[in-house]
Amino acid sequence: MVDVIEDPDEGVVRRAIEAMGELDIDAVFELLAADVVLELPFRADGGPTRVSGDEARSFMTAMPKLFATLSFPEIVVHGRVRSGQIVAEYRSEGTTRSGRPYRNRYVALFRVADGVITEWCEYFDPNVIAAAFAR
Repeated sequence: MVDVIEDPDEGVVRRAIEAMGELDIDAVFELLAADVVLELPFRADGGPTRVSGDEARSFMTAMPKLFATLSFPEIVVHGRVRSGQIVAEYRSEGTTRSGRPYRNRYVALFRVADGVITEWCEYFDPNVIAAAFAR
């Protein structure tokens, strides 16, 4: 499904999700504010659910170390809500470095200012992550 995006901030969101799906972390970083806040409210591995700045970037840098492949073949950017946040839904398909399949669904809220993402709050199924990375 392809949605038409006219708002440039919505385009920033789409490009960031696509770049993450390509595991192109440098391209993701170009779309993030230096003090970006990354929030993962459903994170269940004991790690922090909110990180910012260098900690957020460090978290994202780990993605290529965890996944052999990752893509987001279905991205729908719904647009901006009254709070100013941009809402997006996406679905992942991937393989962990240990060869396990990884398929999850996400809903995320983004704040964009001056052409970069300042907040990325992502909701996902933590059970899928636990199964994919179980030892």
